[in-house]
Amino acid sequence: MYTPDIITGEAGKNRFEWSAGAEAAYWEARAKSYVTAPVEIDLHRYMDVLGTLPPLDWQGDRDSESFKFAEMMCGSVTDIYAKVEGRYFQLCDECTLSHAEIVRRIKEVLSKETVVQK
Repeated sequence: MYTPDIITGEAGKNRFEWSAGAEAAYWEARAKSYVTAPVEIDLHRYMDVLGTLPPLDWQGDRDSESFKFAEMMCGSVTDIYAKVEGRYFQLCDECTLSHAEIVRRIKEVLSKETVVQK
């Protein structure tokens, strides 16, 4: 990644010097900017995405299922879709996120929703 004088504050440094550390930090920050919390979607949106591309890591059990969109947003961050407790959700996170972790995050959102409604 190139480091301009404005960012580094080092006027004597070559601003076009490449830095692997700076580039890695840039791409990591860029990927993190795409990460979102679970939001509820409808069945139509869920089925549309499921039929768009072959799903990645389609998993489930008797109470839930999840899959990841085959195209990445940035790095290894992708859209993740899940059905939990008969409701449909979408979030954006690392494609390595496990089914159990996806369900846990959604249930966390659902528990907050229940507290707000009381």
